[in-house]
Amino acid sequence: MASSLASPSPTSSFIRNKKDLGVSAFPSTSQIAIQKCKKQASKKIVSVMAPQQSERKPATTGSVKTGMTMTEKILAKASEKPRLSPGDNVWVNVDILMTHDVCGPGSIGIFKKEFGQSAKVWDREKIVIIPDHYIFTSDERANRNVDILRDFCTEQNIKYFYDIKDLSNFKANPDYKGVCHVALAQEGHCRPGEVLLGTDSHTCTAGAFGQFATGIGNTDAGFVLGTGKLLLKVC
Repeated sequence: MASSLASPSPTSSFIRNKKDLGVSAFPSTSQIAIQKCKKQASKKIVSVMAPQQSERKPATTGSVKTGMTMTEKILAKASEKPRLSPGDNVWVNVDILMTHDVCGPGSIGIFKKEFGQSAKVWDREKIVIIPDHYIFTSDERANRNVDILRDFCTEQNIKYFYDIKDLSNFKANPDYKGVCHVALAQEGHCRPGEVLLGTDSHTCTAGAFGQFATGIGNTDAGFVLGTGKLLLKVC
């Protein structure tokens, strides 16, 4: 005969245990919602307003005090002017003059004609002379160009003359530096903020070093040799 007292089911046992624990042990739906809101609020990104900056004003030191392009600033400094604008014509102090075996002899000839056969260059340490065009030819007239450069540099005691004498062995020429535009940079003649002029149309590549660089003709180069200045127009 079956017993009249049935054993408690797992469900009823769980209910009794819940009642024993009390209602406080099980958070209400509203309490769960509040906790979720708190978690979401803690993850919220709060934007911060950057402080307002005052209007940027021109520099108060130095000769250049107004906003200009980089070229205008370099030429203003070189001409000792506080400000330059497009269209201005100014006498600029040249930092470096470069010439080579193509245009060098012509520039030297103009220099001697206009300033005198015994005239001295304006600054022997600001002139860079690099034979690099005619050095691989046996043509006598081309070789004569290099000879004129060599004689002039000896006469004027030019500090930076990158000569080549032994064409059969480049290692025997410690002063030779190769293509003039490469040599200008490698030997430290390209410096930011300066004015570099050269008797070659590719001289403008030196502008990559933050300076003003441009090619000029033989007549202009002859004038720079004697004065260290050149009249330039701001464009």
